[in-house]
Amino acid sequence: MSHGHGHHDPSSGGPAAVLSRIRLYDEPAAGGHDRLRPVRDWVRDHVARPHPDLGRRGAVCPFVPLSQRLGLIRYALAEPLVTDEAGLTAAVAALKAHWLAMEPRGGQHTIDKTIVLVLPGAAAETVVRVHDRAKPEFVADGMMLGEFFPGHPGPGLHNPDFRPLHSDTPLLVARSMVTNDLPFLTERRYPPARRAGFVESFLEHQRSASPDTRIRAREELARAREELARPEPRPPD
Repeated sequence: MSHGHGHHDPSSGGPAAVLSRIRLYDEPAAGGHDRLRPVRDWVRDHVARPHPDLGRRGAVCPFVPLSQRLGLIRYALAEPLVTDEAGLTAAVAALKAHWLAMEPRGGQHTIDKTIVLVLPGAAAETVVRVHDRAKPEFVADGMMLGEFFPGHPGPGLHNPDFRPLHSDTPLLVARSMVTNDLPFLTERRYPPARRAGFVESFLEHQRSASPDTRIRAREELARAREELARPEPRPPD
């Protein structure tokens, strides 16, 4: 797979019709692209750096600095640009296919590869719907799909007043699942069936997680299954 200033060669893996829907740019190429440069700068100057409101030490995303040093961040645009739900759904399918085809496909640095799909003009509500529908497929394959948009209300793990998911441009981000992702997979906003599926995938793909983390995961799985087993409340007569 070529990761230079051009796009992914569909012949190098995956269905060509899927892989051709988005074009990937490395960091230098993104810096020369009018639509991508502001996002590249935001990742470099905000996401990859500490923030006084973060509530912990280190970068806003602790994995980004190493990904940058290894040259494993790509920025993607749908071609042509899409803002509707069907178009975003197709772009996200391409995003997943590109991430799976992107090197390295194995080894310790698989967790460091990231693709940022930039969605200029997409409505936050559309991004949320597409994200929520696609996320189970990503998690089942040991991946994560992150959503970012202007005014995202999601709180930080260490400071509930910090808004780490705010970005000026709507984005969907594909990366590898890591052991620190358990809290994101067990949020109470997800119904118990979805939480149970997420944790089952986590336990399958994170076999090297610490014993404490796996215990917490099994506890979350048991809690979700217990909720599923409860009878639905009967409506009043």
